Amino acid sequence: MEPQVKHFQDLRQMPVQDKPCRTCPFAGKEPIPLEPSRYAQYLMPLVKGSSQHLCHSANDQKVCRGAREIQLRILYLKGAIEAPTDEAFNKAITQELFPHELEIESEQ
Repeated sequence: MEPQVKHFQDLRQMPVQDKPCRTCPFAGKEPIPLEPSRYAQYLMPLVKGSSQHLCHSANDQKVCRGAREIQLRILYLKGAIEAPTDEAFNKAITQELFPHELEIESEQ
């Protein structure tokens, strides 16, 4: 069964968990056990930067903090963001997808 994919217009507006939940498969103290192929299925979109993983403990209403931390480190190492932080992630999104917002800010 393929994981369900949800699309959001602006990832900067999507809430992110403050910390990994206890059962987070990426960084939890008691991670949900996943078969290696299933783990890879969740991990590869993060590595590619093609999606976010939603937190199962937040009823898929927030981005998973454990997955986000992995993605931030990878994007930073690839040179796609200037620091492994949510702020740098959001800044890169603004620069790539919403450059008109930067123009508006510079005019003020």
